[in-house]
Amino acid sequence: METFANTAGEFAKERAPLPLRPVAAGTCAKLPAMPSGDGEHLLLAVRAGSARVRLPDGVGQMLVPGWLLYVCAGVSLQCEAMSEDLSCEFVRFEADAEFMRHLDLPAAAAGAAGEGASLSGIARMNPYALEFAHDRLKICATVYFALAKLARDRMLSTFERFDALGVRLSPAILQIEQRYSEPLTVRVLAHSCRMSESQFSRLFKEMYGCTPIQYLIRVRLDKAKAMLASGEPDLEQIAAACGMGNAKYFGELLKKHDHVTPRELRAMYKEATQLRFF
Repeated sequence: METFANTAGEFAKERAPLPLRPVAAGTCAKLPAMPSGDGEHLLLAVRAGSARVRLPDGVGQMLVPGWLLYVCAGVSLQCEAMSEDLSCEFVRFEADAEFMRHLDLPAAAAGAAGEGASLSGIARMNPYALEFAHDRLKICATVYFALAKLARDRMLSTFERFDALGVRLSPAILQIEQRYSEPLTVRVLAHSCRMSESQFSRLFKEMYGCTPIQYLIRVRLDKAKAMLASGEPDLEQIAAACGMGNAKYFGELLKKHDHVTPRELRAMYKEATQLRFF
């Protein structure tokens, strides 16, 4: 049976109407050198043995049979063979910047190859790759399939992580939604999630893109605007009911975040209500 290594070899760096252009491919008994700064990316799969690599974020990752590693051009990783029987398949390739941008892969990414335990296996899994008579196109299809799988797994992992993070932070969100009129602090919110203040603040901003206090202010303003829309005339009462102390502070926050004063907003709501009756 034809293997990936049998069809691989050295390829001239000729321009082709393809987003991926293989430069070299093959098998090796050690980890290949990291990509240089001349635009060549690296994709490898461990066939046997194991290796350890430290990703750019500092996380150590074990590479075992069936795992892929992508390394962006110009990125150097610390890699170490963990067994004497290490065997890898690799492809060095050039790629259009726009194509790689759409994949949205980090500077280095590792992940399981799934059913395809190696690049050979991925090529056999991919029906498009086997239809190509030319080795270059077959390898391009194989690389694309592998990169797309890494990108998809990374996206799913991100979704799963944010789902789990949302569950961990849900007690704080519930506190804000139910007790927005009270003088809530980061300490109180962090305690509800059983986290330290620093960990809570970091994870909250990662999840919602703002600090806990900024989120609380947004909720208070939304509640206040709902009271304005309902016709509540007293700004002091609105401010007190929504945890903003007094009308002056309410007005300052509304102007800062929504670029409008309470009186202007009330007039807008009144005008919108009148228009609905015409």
